[in-house]
Amino acid sequence: MPDWTLYSLGISSNGYALTLIDSLIVLGTSVGLSLLISLVYIFTRRKTGYQSSTVLTILFLSPCVAAIVLCIGSNLARAISIGGGLALIRFRNTVEDTKDMVYLLLSLAIGVACGIGFVGFAVLAAIFVCLIFMLTTLIGYDCVGSRQMRLHILIPEDLNYDGVFDDTLKEYCSMFLLDTVKTTDYGTVLQLDYRITMKDKSKQKEMVDALRTLNGNLNISLLLGPTR
Repeated sequence: MPDWTLYSLGISSNGYALTLIDSLIVLGTSVGLSLLISLVYIFTRRKTGYQSSTVLTILFLSPCVAAIVLCIGSNLARAISIGGGLALIRFRNTVEDTKDMVYLLLSLAIGVACGIGFVGFAVLAAIFVCLIFMLTTLIGYDCVGSRQMRLHILIPEDLNYDGVFDDTLKEYCSMFLLDTVKTTDYGTVLQLDYRITMKDKSKQKEMVDALRTLNGNLNISLLLGPTR
């Protein structure tokens, strides 16, 4: 009975025979590691939300890249032909969060490492980076700066805004900074944009009510997301 694990699936440019067992090890490892990366991605993004398409991309990217690298080997002609074929593909989706790009880059790197035969390194790299991702999430390192908020205050254009809100902001905020001043409504109203960090987030309404007594009861907006 023939040993199918030694069955050659092709010959590389350097004369190395690609066996069935080698192919299964490379593709199986890339699939397993990409599954690990996608699970870590889901875990670290469970509070902020994520797109299912990103999860699937992370899952499929690594084995696809590994298969491409296996096909290319060290053959320049194959690399050029595959590169020309991939150039026909157009991706119109944009990655909104740079952290998503890091996960995609990790999945890509794992696929390349598996494809060139560095399976042990691929396992080590995936586990090491995933542990860093999880650790930064658990200790809240990825939330540094997320306590900052944007505060937009509308005031009449004839109001001298220099320091008028400072006392109130000092009472409720541990940090505040006037970022921009711009006109709205054809110059009849000024908009002050602050970056603030509140001492106690439960007092948001109390702070807004206090500010409204100073700006002529015009609109005040408080953006609860992190500043950029």
